[in-house]
Amino acid sequence: MKDDADIPGRHPVEAETRMGILALAVKNRTEAAEAVNRLISEYGELVIGRIGVPYRQKSLSVIAMIVEGTTDALGAFSGKLGMLPAVKSKMVLFDSTAPGKTDIQGV
Repeated sequence: MKDDADIPGRHPVEAETRMGILALAVKNRTEAAEAVNRLISEYGELVIGRIGVPYRQKSLSVIAMIVEGTTDALGAFSGKLGMLPAVKSKMVLFDSTAPGKTDIQGV
């Protein structure tokens, strides 16, 4: 039986998670859609929300996902998507501090 940490998107309770945005540009939607959707489903526990927009003037489909997970799980997810033909992926991760809080004590 697999440990929770071995399952895509799952992480040990003590592992630090990060939130971010994963953006995809898909050049040939009809050929890439099945593989892209399969990976998004496989790593579905990392995905908080998703929006897809066709950019017809450029013959692209653009997908933006809000994600949260360990840096290892997010990197594996983004890397597998980016290895698909006609798919480019970019990830932006936020630091682990809450917005509006500082690391300086007393401030």
